[in-house]
Amino acid sequence: MHSSSKILNRVVGRWSLVVGLCVLLFSSCRTDEVVYPTIGTHVTDQVGTGGLYILCEGNMGSNKARLDYMNLRTGDYYTNWYGAQNPTQLKELGDVGNDVQQYGGRLYAVINCSHKVEVMDLRARHIGQIDIPNCRYLAFHGDKLYVSAYVGSVASPDLLGAVYEIDTASLQITREVRVGHQPDELQVVEDRLYVCNSGGYLTDRYDSTVSVIDLGSFTELRKIPVGLNPTRLRVDRQQRMWVCCQGDYKQRKPEVVVLENEQVVHHMEMPCANIAIHGGTAAILNGEDKELVLYATADYSEQARWSLAGYEHPYGLLLTDEGVYLTDAKNYVSSGVLHCYRYDGQEQWHTLTGDIPGHLCHVTGEYELHGDTAQQDTATHSPYITRVYEYLPGMGQFVNVLPKYEEGDDREAMCRKCEAAIAGNAGGVVSLGGWGGYITFGFDHAVQNGEGRDLQILGNAYRMTGSEIYGSSEPGIVLVSRDDNRNGLPDDTWYELKGCLYADPETRHDYSRTYTRAGDTLQNPFHQQPYYPQWLTEDSYTLRGALLPTQTETINGQVVQRILDYGYADNRPNTDTPGTSFDLSWAIDANGNPISLPYVDFVRVYTAVDETHSPIGELSTEITGAVDLGVGR
Repeated sequence: MHSSSKILNRVVGRWSLVVGLCVLLFSSCRTDEVVYPTIGTHVTDQVGTGGLYILCEGNMGSNKARLDYMNLRTGDYYTNWYGAQNPTQLKELGDVGNDVQQYGGRLYAVINCSHKVEVMDLRARHIGQIDIPNCRYLAFHGDKLYVSAYVGSVASPDLLGAVYEIDTASLQITREVRVGHQPDELQVVEDRLYVCNSGGYLTDRYDSTVSVIDLGSFTELRKIPVGLNPTRLRVDRQQRMWVCCQGDYKQRKPEVVVLENEQVVHHMEMPCANIAIHGGTAAILNGEDKELVLYATADYSEQARWSLAGYEHPYGLLLTDEGVYLTDAKNYVSSGVLHCYRYDGQEQWHTLTGDIPGHLCHVTGEYELHGDTAQQDTATHSPYITRVYEYLPGMGQFVNVLPKYEEGDDREAMCRKCEAAIAGNAGGVVSLGGWGGYITFGFDHAVQNGEGRDLQILGNAYRMTGSEIYGSSEPGIVLVSRDDNRNGLPDDTWYELKGCLYADPETRHDYSRTYTRAGDTLQNPFHQQPYYPQWLTEDSYTLRGALLPTQTETINGQVVQRILDYGYADNRPNTDTPGTSFDLSWAIDANGNPISLPYVDFVRVYTAVDETHSPIGELSTEITGAVDLGVGR
């Protein structure tokens, strides 16, 4: 139900008054430009999580692109949020906003006619810009940003479009590849980038292909034929691509084409002004007939059809867990409207926006705007592990024991048993078994890259009596990952936290080991249960990663390991907080290059040594818990 809007009392509290003052103070610096004030409006008491950025395109040539912000936790809407956050940017955001996305702790906005990608923090404060001619849309993978660009102009339409690769740390263009004519939306699927070639300037011979780019070589492998004038591209959770093809605008013939394994598997003849996919739902905006049609992505069945008869020009579209966001561009020259609906079609609220609200970005609930800083709300966060996502040990003497396997347990059941052992402050033990065995866990929030060490990982290592350099070190390599595709699963790029032996000449970075059920002959007299994970349905599995050189020595008849300087789990006693802690700034990519990670969502630890000694058995990393050192910091 829509809550009647009201202008906040000269703005919400003291902080909003400061916003207004900033606009006034810096108006003298913009004597050649019109300054659009930031106005706060309380829209609704039906609050949600996180925030919503709305990129309003503005009319071409008017330098009127605007970035509005909706605080979904308080129900407050702010027009021209960017202007208030960046009072020294003389031309404010620029001319024609075309795309906005969050990636990690930053916002990226394409400003098409200003030929730039604006880079901001999550409060929308200017960090830098990337100059790209006629840029159009964004995609991300690992530490790279990909931007499509028309490159050609109306005067020279035969020039092919391009996709640029940008390093997100340096904001420098690293590679470029030419694709089809006037490329628009693009998406990354595994190790390939898919780009819609619209041919938007070639009104007599539109393009009708999707380019396939290999991310490794950054070359175009092929073009997939689809419908005429493809512009929009989304990927569902079955890894199928939904492509909106606009037709030729004369005889029309618009359609939606679905690709699977780079082949057309389904198509629907219908206009598609916009498309959004979330979970198992695909929403297609039919601007011509003023309808929003919801489909199940699994079988393309129609779930609902909403009439938008009250809209002038249905335009922007976004689906989230909490609802459906739709914008009405109205007459394209004055304020638009943002609407929020439940999935049953009932409108929750609506509010006025800037001109031509076209592009929406949900800032995840891990972040909130508090007065004058964008920060993580840690008031209710636990510093301890809350979720185990994966558990696959190497064969070992404590496998099927720590935690205990019981008949009927599957992978999910074993993950829950791992949680019972090490989540919270439980203090139990999970064994990762022989080399390569791993566990993937997370917290109820993203771990921030702050000052000093960020993460402590607990094991059961101890020092040899009377020695500071020898003990029971069973080192595990630590990997971290961000939920870049925002699906809540640890299926994005992994980065290693560089330990002291990374560059050792005896460290092998391309090691692998295959474990088989038939090869389960490792039982010793103390542990005679099967060592092969009994919950697996497969009879073999292969693990890959790095192998550290041995640190084992025999001293006075006792088999011990040299304790490593830093960078490995289960290497030092838990009482040694610095020695068991990790800095996210140690992160490196697959080539060993440093990478800047403002936060991580997932942590993985795997056994990094491949040794068996009598009578102690194999060396295996054990995990007893983990602590986010930034909670409460």
